[in-house]
Amino acid sequence: MNFIEAALKYKHLTLAVLLSLFAVGINSLVNMPRREDPKITIRQGLVLAGFPGASSAQVEEQLTKKLEQQLFQYDEVDKTKTYSTSKDGMVVINVELTESVKQPDIFWSKLRHQLLVTKASELPQGVQGPIVDSDFGDTEAVVIALESNQASFKELSGYAQKVEDLIRTIKQTAKVKRIGDQKEEIVVSSTSGKLAQYGLNFRQVEQVLQAQNSIEATGEIKTVDSKTPLYTNGYFHTETDLANQVLGLSPTGIPVKLGDIASLKRTDAEPESIISVNGNKAILLSIQMHEGNNIVAFGKSVESMIALAKQRIPSNIKVTTLISQPTLVDDHISHFIKEFFLAILSVIVVVILLLPFRIASVAALAIPMTVSLTFAILNALGIELHQVSLAGLILVLGMVVDDAIVIADNYVELLDEGIDRWTAAWRSAHDLLIPVLAATITIIASFLPMILIKGSTGEFIFTLPITVAVALIASYFVALFLTPLLCYTFIKKGLNHPSLPDEQQADQKTKVSVLTRMQNAYNKALDWCIKHPKLTILTSVIFVLLTGIVMKLGVRELFFPPAERNQFIVELWMPTGTKLEKTHAAINQAENLIKKDSRVISYAAFSGTSAPRFYYNFAPEVPTSNYGLILITTTNNETTEQMAEELTAKVRTLIPDGTFYVKQMQQGNDLKAPVEVRIIGDDINTLKAYGTQVADIIKRAKGSRLVRNDFASDYYGIQITPNEQAGQLGFTTGDIANAVFTGFSGAPISTIYEGNNPVDIRLRLDQQLRRNTDDLENIYLSSPLSNAPVPLRQIATLTPQWQSGNIMHRNGIRTLTVQSETEAHILPAELLEQIKPAISALRLPVGYHIEYGGEEGGKEEVETDMYTALGTSLVLIFFILMFQFKNFKEVLIIMATIPLSLFGAILGLAITGNNFSFTAFIGLIALSGIVVRNAIILVDYTNILIQHGMDIRTAAIESAKRRLRPIFLTAMAAAVGVLPMIISGSPMWAPLASVLSFGVIWSMIMALLTVPVMYIGWINSGDKQEIRNQHQNKIQND
Repeated sequence: MNFIEAALKYKHLTLAVLLSLFAVGINSLVNMPRREDPKITIRQGLVLAGFPGASSAQVEEQLTKKLEQQLFQYDEVDKTKTYSTSKDGMVVINVELTESVKQPDIFWSKLRHQLLVTKASELPQGVQGPIVDSDFGDTEAVVIALESNQASFKELSGYAQKVEDLIRTIKQTAKVKRIGDQKEEIVVSSTSGKLAQYGLNFRQVEQVLQAQNSIEATGEIKTVDSKTPLYTNGYFHTETDLANQVLGLSPTGIPVKLGDIASLKRTDAEPESIISVNGNKAILLSIQMHEGNNIVAFGKSVESMIALAKQRIPSNIKVTTLISQPTLVDDHISHFIKEFFLAILSVIVVVILLLPFRIASVAALAIPMTVSLTFAILNALGIELHQVSLAGLILVLGMVVDDAIVIADNYVELLDEGIDRWTAAWRSAHDLLIPVLAATITIIASFLPMILIKGSTGEFIFTLPITVAVALIASYFVALFLTPLLCYTFIKKGLNHPSLPDEQQADQKTKVSVLTRMQNAYNKALDWCIKHPKLTILTSVIFVLLTGIVMKLGVRELFFPPAERNQFIVELWMPTGTKLEKTHAAINQAENLIKKDSRVISYAAFSGTSAPRFYYNFAPEVPTSNYGLILITTTNNETTEQMAEELTAKVRTLIPDGTFYVKQMQQGNDLKAPVEVRIIGDDINTLKAYGTQVADIIKRAKGSRLVRNDFASDYYGIQITPNEQAGQLGFTTGDIANAVFTGFSGAPISTIYEGNNPVDIRLRLDQQLRRNTDDLENIYLSSPLSNAPVPLRQIATLTPQWQSGNIMHRNGIRTLTVQSETEAHILPAELLEQIKPAISALRLPVGYHIEYGGEEGGKEEVETDMYTALGTSLVLIFFILMFQFKNFKEVLIIMATIPLSLFGAILGLAITGNNFSFTAFIGLIALSGIVVRNAIILVDYTNILIQHGMDIRTAAIESAKRRLRPIFLTAMAAAVGVLPMIISGSPMWAPLASVLSFGVIWSMIMALLTVPVMYIGWINSGDKQEIRNQHQNKIQND
């Protein structure tokens, strides 16, 4: 007794096991962790270091190069993708780790330690940091805004703390960060003249206030039995305490208090950034969730806490959920599940329409069992429910029913041969055990090599081949154990039995009539092809060649499609050195374009900083005063695309000295611009000169817009150079720098604590004395030798000069990148095609060369892995076929159907209007395994007929005619299963579905017409004898 017969014999146990697995699967579907996109390892981090007072060139030479040397000694760092920005007073290094790094946190910890050593031994004095920001890649689950134009920042901050405390009580909460909090400070302002009048200077004031307000060890009293600690008091608590602090004596001996020589004012600190939500000032709370939890359930917990918080917050403060990944995930997954069940329904309808009702019913019942078993296994493997895993299930739906159809069809044929139901039931699966397994493995072999795709794209798509493999394996076991049981229970007689009920005979005749007409048409077409073999093969080859023409003329290429999201951003870059207030004013102008638009749910404006990472490939910019961003949430995905296009036109000329960039979220890697041309060399002026030439080429091309380079605009600065008299009076460069910094920028010198709320004390010149260059020249400094006041113009020369805005390195080498956006009707690949010939014609000096970034750079990287996956797939399929057929010619005939499917696949993209994207490429890889199944059926059945005595020509023709129905049925099931994806118009999945659907149908037609012709032409009498010998050997072995 074999295992299939045993499963039939103990059918109650078999049913109990299957029903239990079904229940586990349903439970898994309900409770599986959910997310919008697969978890991707973020291998990017930032290394930041400040160098106050240094120009961009000084930062590059003295700081950036040393940090890069340290970074590039690590094998984990991908030098080709690591780039740095040296700018006024700081460096930002965007570090990218190699794809082999699976646990980036370990490396970041190691790097932090090494940079501490580097700072102590190699970096210049005065460098702040360096620090490693490894939280750079954390995506926020929820972002809440507390917004109000009536409440103060102090009030907003207090209520934000209450909301934060509630959120932290949720078990799944990982991190809560506060963004946009504005602190209060006490500003002590005076004039250098008044200070000099009393014989004081800023340094003396600073020293007195710090000494009075510092906590120092006071010691303890020790007795024989105990010790009593001692504490000092007298620290500042109010502005009055500060104002009454004695600084010294006047020349006449009168005590001089701080209030005598300075004004004191409590005010909001000068902001480094400004955040508003829906036009109101706001504080944000960004919330992250621990991995492995159900984000939808987490979202509901957060919503309940927000509802509770609203009861404790006054009505003039509004709590807004700005970003909600749980809502997005729920909507996205719900949409996919609808498509999924629609796909199930579509496949069932096709099966019922094209098969006799009893066989169709048995086959259809295999689908829910296979799907539930697949969910159970995926959950056990730790695979979450997201768009990729669900897409894999939709793709494979039309295939999972094939095994059940084949076995049910075999059962009915065995009954028609007079075999009893019991024997027919177990033999229906047992006889096809190996052939069905081989076909299943062939399809798995076409998908599984996709796991070889590396990087973010590989991690994104990783669960698709795993899901397909799990589903196909599940369908195989369901077909072996459930289908025979259902056949034995519900199908009592064969199709040709005379005692069938009238209804079944009528149903059968209707379907036979449809299939007969199709069969007759096919028979005529096949007979014509057999009579004209050369013309048939030539036509097939022509169709393969036409693939390239259709691809060139009818299909556009967008390798990384836009994300399906109801959010987009408007970025603003002002000239280097722009004040925050001016950037904020420009952002306000852009806000005015959207605030009354009914299609906008909410919008958040960021001046001087970026939004938190709300999408997996959105990389926040490092805070800087000349940068701004508006995050806009619309009513739906279609509105996002429409509004983005409208705003692109509106903001183009909104302000004269800044540039707005309207961006939709993209799949794939984060791109600064869709088109990037990198010029790599050493001399800045040479790089800029060739950058101008490249920019001119791009500007002349059709469809380019917002062409710029990443060196940014030069900025105006003033060089202060001490003269000989400065040294004679005892001034050092540091003395001058500290005095100017305190006077013009303001120095935080101490802190007052009000409970746990710190209030900084800032010392600086009065506003009217720090407005321009004349004020700078007239600032008074006290001589370290005589304490006499000396104007800055007497001891230093002030020289205006221009500095490079940014100095960019990539792989440690100076690299200027010319960037361009594209108009809505032009794709990046089309713009590149226009500009590449002219750029290639540029004659660069020795030591300079050009590379391409943007979408082109990302595509080249991924395409290499995809071609590897495709090649691996073809090799696996070849050896599986060789193992099954053991005949090189037969394997070549089967493999030939792969290129024959290409025309249909590309034609599908042209007909549906979808772009050729990386998912379309994945569809081509998957198609290679799916299409050979038709050829396997034809060649295998031809061999069976030859073994039974037919000649090669008759066997090839009869095989094709007899196998038309199962081939047509399996192809249509696979094609119709992905139809909901095509109809959805998803830029991510519609291209893949189009390739599979049209490719499978076209391949079916080509296989049915060309495989018999190739078989007759390539297989000779020697091969025929070999087939018969194999059959005889099999009989003897049995």
